[in-house]
Amino acid sequence: MMLPVPDFGATEKVTMRDLSIGLVLGAALGVATSTLIAQRRADAVPDAVTADPKHYSVSFENDVARFLRVKYGPGEKSVMHRHLPNCSIFLTDQTFNFTIPDGTTEPASVPAGALGCSDGNIHLPENIAGEAEFIMVEFKDRSTFQK
Repeated sequence: MMLPVPDFGATEKVTMRDLSIGLVLGAALGVATSTLIAQRRADAVPDAVTADPKHYSVSFENDVARFLRVKYGPGEKSVMHRHLPNCSIFLTDQTFNFTIPDGTTEPASVPAGALGCSDGNIHLPENIAGEAEFIMVEFKDRSTFQK
């Protein structure tokens, strides 16, 4: 059994052609944009001290590590910034919302005295609790430790 084939007029053919061109151009633009975003280097986002000196200060630095003292008041918010691989010592109880570059936000809480390490990241923190203070040790070059 054969189904009837609709007979599109000239207007429908132009619309189908325009739709096809639009889909091809849209797909090409999407691929190009995704490629550019994927190739954007992490250092295109400023480090915490450069981006937000109100909250981040360097206490000590050498060719291996940089020690940061970090202080946030209640309700204070930073700007998008990056961290190298690091370990932190949390001096106060604290709760933050962390927004990552894709716009996703997640809360995180740690008690005073907690220790934590990270492979480095890009985020925008917002203190959603009381005074927050911690010390972060950023490691500049992991290959230094492999020698």
